[in-house]
Amino acid sequence: MNSFKLITLGLIISISAGCQVVSPLFVDYNGVRRDVAKWINHQQLLSMQQKRSLVQLSKAQQQLYYIDKIPVEQKLALATQNQIALHCAHQYLSENKINQLQEVIFGADKKHTILQQYDQQFPKVKLAASAIQCE
Repeated sequence: MNSFKLITLGLIISISAGCQVVSPLFVDYNGVRRDVAKWINHQQLLSMQQKRSLVQLSKAQQQLYYIDKIPVEQKLALATQNQIALHCAHQYLSENKINQLQEVIFGADKKHTILQQYDQQFPKVKLAASAIQCE
């Protein structure tokens, strides 16, 4: 009976370890920097929907890393993409988790400056409900 418990325990451990390997299949990290994707994947207590929201937000926000080099003609599209991603993120994530992601994307030292520049230099976008598509 004791060996049966050990075998069962071994199977449970291997199955749960397998789930850790399989979990990224439900989240498409394409377009997300490797360090950011790794950070998102290591957020063990988040659901797949929450991770997808982090991915959507990171895809939008990481484009702001070189904010000084963004051409004027791209600012409206990037502002729209960021507003949609932020709206979706706020549906599924805490403000604290969003801030943590932004620190990973921008670095704690640059985060405030980049977001302040974004707020000052990018158009304010009012989203229509039909324009919002969360991943």
